[in-house]
Amino acid sequence: MRIGLVRHFEVNCFHKYLLSSDEFEKWVKEYDCSPIRVVDTVVDTYKWEKCYCSDLPRAIDTAKYIYKGNILKSSLIREVPIMPVFNSKIKLPHVFWLIAGRIAWFLSHPSQTELIEQTKDKVEQFVSEIIAEAEASVLVVTHGFLMIQLQKELKNRGFLGDHFRNAECGKIYLFEN
Repeated sequence: MRIGLVRHFEVNCFHKYLLSSDEFEKWVKEYDCSPIRVVDTVVDTYKWEKCYCSDLPRAIDTAKYIYKGNILKSSLIREVPIMPVFNSKIKLPHVFWLIAGRIAWFLSHPSQTELIEQTKDKVEQFVSEIIAEAEASVLVVTHGFLMIQLQKELKNRGFLGDHFRNAECGKIYLFEN
């Protein structure tokens, strides 16, 4: 079985350098609805039998660009939500909010709407479902942070493939067993 993981194309969503917690939360909501920047990229020519994508617009739009067949949307591969770790009117760097939110997720901090165990359960369920369907090749269009979790789960199940720490937008990472 061959599985291709793709991170959605870049999102066209500006953010200020310094944000309060409320401004960061508002930016996350805007990011989730913002359009992608389609760039001239080499679209993979491999003949994928099936394509799954996250149910967020940026993943759907990317999937439509790179896959011409029926696209199956799944909330199981939606990006892990990120929330401010604490309320603050003091403006802090955008990157602080991103890193603090991911650390809070890793520590199952109550500020986050999805905890690490919930994410692991979603990823395990999704991988089990696509393996059970026994297609020879599956393309999965999703999000950067979730791709790291998918990569771990695939490797735990004996798949070999590309290694990444920060997935590039629009690049296909291949895994096979």
